[in-house]
Amino acid sequence: MTTVRTADESTVRLLDSLVVFWLLLWLVLGAWTGYTMWQLSGLGDTLASSGEALDSAGTALEALRDVPVVGDRTGELGAQVVKTADDVTGSGGDFKSRFRVLSLLLGVSIVAMPITPVLGLYLPLRWARRRELGDLRRALAKGGDSPRLQRHLAVRALTVLPYGTLSQISADPWHDVATGNTQALADTELKRLGLTPPARRR
Repeated sequence: MTTVRTADESTVRLLDSLVVFWLLLWLVLGAWTGYTMWQLSGLGDTLASSGEALDSAGTALEALRDVPVVGDRTGELGAQVVKTADDVTGSGGDFKSRFRVLSLLLGVSIVAMPITPVLGLYLPLRWARRRELGDLRRALAKGGDSPRLQRHLAVRALTVLPYGTLSQISADPWHDVATGNTQALADTELKRLGLTPPARRR
């Protein structure tokens, strides 16, 4: 991540692609997990339905209270069943609401935990590179042949380009910078950053 500001354009595009893939991967996983958990909250409806069925059975038992021989004990049992049914029905609704909240929290957590550090590190560096390239484009538009800009780009090339590349540009690139012969180094650095070098000086 620390090389984003100095990396060449193709490397930055690769990093962008990897970051986008990482974000999409965890967004899909988080959404899928949350959706699956949300679907499981339907167990609360099943529990509530069971409570309603139990309530019907208890009500039927209570109705037998006045039947001869069966007696009051059946009615008492029916009342207990009805009370239990109310508890089961209430628990079903509570289970459903709590499980849905849990599904949302779990989905958001799965997305947030892996991507927050990446975004916290990558986005500031990417934004700094974008701003720096914008400054270079404006400077090139105003005067790409400016000795100050050419020297800045040449010194930057000396800093970030490998020795093999530098040796292909010049036999002694450090001497070139010292003597003001910065054209080739500056143009190479611009191309590496994905920018178009200005017209060559006469």
